[in-house]
Amino acid sequence: MSRFLTPLRIEQLGPDRWRLLAPLTYESDYLRCSVTPPAGFVTDLESVPRWLPLTYASLFGRAHAPGVVHDLCYQTHRAFCGALTRQEADYLLWEAAGAEGPGIAPATWWERQRLWAGVRVGGRGAWRTGPDRLLILGWDRRRTARAGAPIREGPGDGDALIEEP
Repeated sequence: MSRFLTPLRIEQLGPDRWRLLAPLTYESDYLRCSVTPPAGFVTDLESVPRWLPLTYASLFGRAHAPGVVHDLCYQTHRAFCGALTRQEADYLLWEAAGAEGPGIAPATWWERQRLWAGVRVGGRGAWRTGPDRLLILGWDRRRTARAGAPIREGPGDGDALIEEP
């Protein structure tokens, strides 16, 4: 069963900008692997547009942890198990929104449907520009093997490292 293995620990950096204080690990049945945004990863959480006030009011806060996982997939186009398509990343959001974990409650089926529909309709531009927006505070890019390689947690210190395919 898909689940979050670690709690979501974040701090707000500004409007719609948050930073992970510790790695967030999600185990996906769909992908048959885990996705772990590292400490320092900068995200906008679930990306619900404010110009849709009723949607924003009803969904904001319901899918923070799944939104972080989805943001990492959009910005790297990868999970530990390999490259992802946009469709796979969007399904992963739907799956993760229904998962539980330490301090993480699942969203309802209707909330998951609205989140998924929103990223399918409005996510094309974010997918295309994702790798250019990747930001991990404290990440030493000199340790990057190549752009687009999957990110994994460092050895005990929360640094972001690159895992060779």
